Amino acid sequence: MRPSALRPAMPHDTLYKLAYDEAVRAMSEQQAIVESLRSRAGVLFSAAAITTSFLGTRALHSADWSPFSWLALLAFVGVATAFLAIFWPRDWEFGADPRVVIGACIESADSASLEDLHRELSFDMHRSYLKNCEVQEKLFVFFRISNVLFALELMLWITAIALMT
Repeated sequence: MRPSALRPAMPHDTLYKLAYDEAVRAMSEQQAIVESLRSRAGVLFSAAAITTSFLGTRALHSADWSPFSWLALLAFVGVATAFLAIFWPRDWEFGADPRVVIGACIESADSASLEDLHRELSFDMHRSYLKNCEVQEKLFVFFRISNVLFALELMLWITAIALMT
């Protein structure tokens, strides 16, 4: 006999509520990840700007700009571009549209039960979660690129300064 056959079946309303709660948790976690990524991107861009400000001023002080100085400036522009790509406004879906819920599930001719509402909202939030995942992956790629470009920028500025002396 299977272990599940020994346990009494849970009512559907409890299971749908559990699925709904998990969908809400997943959406909240996803939103926190996006906010954290944007915060880290802001710190990284600040570091790149400060690096360019201090080291770039020193490296560009001479009349001759070395190829390393030009490449460092290009790397900084790359970091700035990736930063803008991360902060560009997007159509995130982190919650259900109350107008749709009210119109389709509450005020319609066939108003839905709480069980049906939890079920439909769970499916809707999962669809939104998957849609957000696609955009979120792109943001992670831009963040990785900006990290590499910042490291490259730093090395190029240091090399440009070292060649001056």
